[in-house]
Amino acid sequence: MKVIFLKDVPETADAGEVKEVKNGFARNYLLPKGLAAPATADALQRVGAIQKAAHETRVKFSEEWSVVAEAITGTTVSVEVRVGPSGRLFGSVTGRAIAEKLTEATGRAIDHRQVLLGTAIHEPGDYPVSIRLYREVHAEVIVSVIPEGYSPEEAAAMAALAEEGLPETLDDAPTGGDETEAAEPAGASDEEDGKDA
Repeated sequence: MKVIFLKDVPETADAGEVKEVKNGFARNYLLPKGLAAPATADALQRVGAIQKAAHETRVKFSEEWSVVAEAITGTTVSVEVRVGPSGRLFGSVTGRAIAEKLTEATGRAIDHRQVLLGTAIHEPGDYPVSIRLYREVHAEVIVSVIPEGYSPEEAAAMAALAEEGLPETLDDAPTGGDETEAAEPAGASDEEDGKDA
C-alpha cells in the first residue's frame, strides 16, 4: 500500500514522505495511529504543508531535548541492584532500568530504546552510556551500578577490590618469575619424589 507519512516514524520515514509499505503495517499500525494516510491525489497535494509542519516540530523538539542533554551530560545515574557472593549481579542492568532512572531525574519520558547500552551490565561499577534523546541530540551519562545497601563510595571500593582479586580464568593469572613454581602447588614435587623412590 502506498501511504503518505503524516508524522515522523523513526527508522521508517519522515513526515511528508510517500512510501510503499506492507498492507498489514499500514492497516494495523500506521493508519489507526494517524501516522500515515493513503496516498490519494488529495493527500499528495498536502505534502508541502505536511513537510513544513514536520520541520517546525523537529526544530522545536530538537531545542527542547538539547536543553535536557546539556542538563544530564556528565551526570551520574545510580542504579541499586542485588549482588551475589561472587560480586556479580542477580540478573543484569538493562536499558529499561536506566531509562526509568533518567525519566525520574528529568521528568521527561525516556524510552529504553533511546539508551544505547549495547549489552546488559552484569557487574557493579561505573559505565559510560550514550543516550539518544532526539534524532541528532545525544547525551553521555555515567551509570553507576551499586550493590544494594552500599553507598557509592563503598561500592567503588568493592569494585576496586574485585578488579585486584582472583582472575576469572587461569589464562588471566599473572605469572611471576619461574612459571613452574607458579603453576605447581607447594609440596607437589616432594610427593612425586616419594612415589618414585
